[in-house]
Amino acid sequence: MPSNKAELAARLAAVRSGDSVRGLFFKSVLGLIQQHAGLAAPEAVRDGALGAAYSDLLTYPARDFLTLLYRAADALESALGPEDTVFHACGEKDVARFSTGPGMLIFGIISRGDPQKLFAGAQMGYSAAVSYGSRDYVPTSPTSGTLHMRRDMLPPAYHEGILTGALKVLGRSGTARATRRGIDSADYDIQWR
Repeated sequence: MPSNKAELAARLAAVRSGDSVRGLFFKSVLGLIQQHAGLAAPEAVRDGALGAAYSDLLTYPARDFLTLLYRAADALESALGPEDTVFHACGEKDVARFSTGPGMLIFGIISRGDPQKLFAGAQMGYSAAVSYGSRDYVPTSPTSGTLHMRRDMLPPAYHEGILTGALKVLGRSGTARATRRGIDSADYDIQWR
């Protein structure tokens, strides 16, 4: 089943002029498409509309990244499953790539392997990746917390993938479950072991 284009349109409507995403996330999603759908798939998904090449540290329009995520859901459905599964996989892949590049400071020095410290620095981490939105983390126990995201139009399943992927980077396992508050806001309950 094709991805939800009505939801994509609503998310695109929430994007403001100047909202941008680092190129490494585009490259990571295109790499996931290539891995599961073949060498020619990234070009077919890009379809000339999303630019020819991306630089890891440069930023590109958030509208283009949203469009890429939904095209990835269409391209990867047969390999990975429904769109939320694809979005989750994209989020995990993106955070793994981020943690070895611009996010090394956050994952290595600031968090020192502690999920509480990592999620407490979520606003700083996301600010290194995107130009929009706010994130506020509230611990709820020694092994859980809630991350409140506002004005972030990416699908909740994508962020669930980022958050569980971040736990994997720290050598932990856990879950992140979104409670939607609107098209561009959600609360994420995170638990780990």
